[in-house]
Amino acid sequence: MLNKLRHRENKLQAYVLSWTQKLQKYQSARLLTGLLFCLSLIPLALPQKASWEFSFPTLFLLSFLVFVIRTRRIHRHTRRLQKLLQFTQRQKKRCLGQASGQDGLAVKKWAQEFPLVTDIHLLGEHSLWTVMDETLTEGGKKHLLAWMSVKPLAVSTLQERQNLLRRLRPQAWFYTRMVVSSESESLDVSTLQVEEFLHRPFVAPSFFKLFAANWIVWLLTVAFLFLWSTREGEGFPGWTLAVFPLLSLISIGSVATVFMRGVGLTHHLEALAPLLQALEERTQWNQDLRALCPTIARHRPSRDVGRLETILGFLGTQTNPLLHFLLNVLMPWTVTAAYCLERLRQRQAQSFPEISRELAEWEVWGSLLVFDKYQTQTYAEYSDQAVFAGEGLFHPLLSRDQVVANDFSFPRGKSLGLLTGSNMSGKSTFLRTIGINQILANMGAPVFAKRLQTRPWRLETCIEVSDSLRDGYSYFYAEVRRLKQILQAVSSTEPVLYLIDEIFRGTNNRERHIGSKSVIRTLAQSSNSLGFVSTHDLDLVILEESTPSVLNLHFREEVDSAGQMTFSYHLNYGPCVTTNALRIMRNEGIRIEES
Repeated sequence: MLNKLRHRENKLQAYVLSWTQKLQKYQSARLLTGLLFCLSLIPLALPQKASWEFSFPTLFLLSFLVFVIRTRRIHRHTRRLQKLLQFTQRQKKRCLGQASGQDGLAVKKWAQEFPLVTDIHLLGEHSLWTVMDETLTEGGKKHLLAWMSVKPLAVSTLQERQNLLRRLRPQAWFYTRMVVSSESESLDVSTLQVEEFLHRPFVAPSFFKLFAANWIVWLLTVAFLFLWSTREGEGFPGWTLAVFPLLSLISIGSVATVFMRGVGLTHHLEALAPLLQALEERTQWNQDLRALCPTIARHRPSRDVGRLETILGFLGTQTNPLLHFLLNVLMPWTVTAAYCLERLRQRQAQSFPEISRELAEWEVWGSLLVFDKYQTQTYAEYSDQAVFAGEGLFHPLLSRDQVVANDFSFPRGKSLGLLTGSNMSGKSTFLRTIGINQILANMGAPVFAKRLQTRPWRLETCIEVSDSLRDGYSYFYAEVRRLKQILQAVSSTEPVLYLIDEIFRGTNNRERHIGSKSVIRTLAQSSNSLGFVSTHDLDLVILEESTPSVLNLHFREEVDSAGQMTFSYHLNYGPCVTTNALRIMRNEGIRIEES
């Protein structure tokens, strides 16, 4: 896949360069014809002029208009090619284990109390989010985060998701076109903000009585005028004809802000209209998409944008004071347009939350389709038993050319992997590899492995603990609180997969050893959970003898003839037999005295 992406990137770069050069030529031609048109007008200002002299300005004007239209089309095509190039480069970076620019910081405010955000790098500059996110709206991003952080689902639900993803694979290019044709800068306007905007009425509650009064008075005025004209003005006082204009002009003040509110709504919806229209058309012939987005397929919400623009065209007459005055004197122009706009808002307020939810859900499915196409197509196999077994497990944030894959499965009777090993040997990366793949399995998404058999585990972690100056917590106390949460989760009936890195690193050796032994034994006794605990305390490996469910695992380094350390990053069974802390200190120039 990486080679294909590189080949596509080179082709797109050549296309972008070619079309950019063509765009520059048309821009130059447009400028030249515009200048020639202006110059051709000079002879027309002279006293004597022939009739044929009008042909030159006409020719140059027509040429200028042709170049304007052509330039816009080329610019639009070049922009889409550039976005497709950016999309391709983003997928290539993901395969290289590099940051793709999709950091997920916009949704981090929704996940401040979610430990997985930092523990397994769920969000951030270099995180699982950077590998998956291809959502287009803030609602889509929030929906994707919800999928990542949701509690474990039923096996049947996850299998349905996997099957649907496989069936939707032909729609990956359709979603890619949506990404390429969208204007990301505009779509950052949240669909959640649109929902809030729609829930606030554009007019006061008394407006509808005023609207009814305008139409009643206007109809009476028209009737009076008709009767008056047929009876040659007999029997009707002329002052009655002034009632409606007076009422209409007074009513304009009650809808003074409606036009700006409508313009604001149009600004939001115009960015979403191309996405909704593309999805509406696609749902008409794809049954799976129609089942995912029934409200969008039924209501065709993109049409409301056209209706909204039409209504705003009527309200926009207020930008021309004279025309606005005449229209409102003759008929209930502005109040009728305001009424239509408010009715449209009411209809959208009822349907838009569901439309927004369906669009957000489709964005998540689209992101997973892109993920499936360019990253991995291995899907987890689910079991109702306490199992976690993987072949070729690897971390997605490492380059595919350099990443080391590991096989692992718990033997019968084992449920706690006690992980020891040298510094920088790969313990923390292995724990995060387990965590990331379990998150993906809990979503029903493809996993980074040749094969993975697991169950929908609730994931609990204690990897990157930080102290909190605001709350007055020390590092050790924060770690104890996190471990307490894990122990409480393990004691429940819900199946838990726990990942603990360097247990009790925040205290002295003696108390760390005693506390670690107690926590490990408690975890090992749980019949409904399994997990991994890493430690630098090599004395803890004897727990495998007294606690049958403990399994010793380790990573280690090799030292060559020149004294340099090399790491294989391969997981090994059994306790670690090497350490490297003193060697690292010496290599960095720290003087070490052993006594």
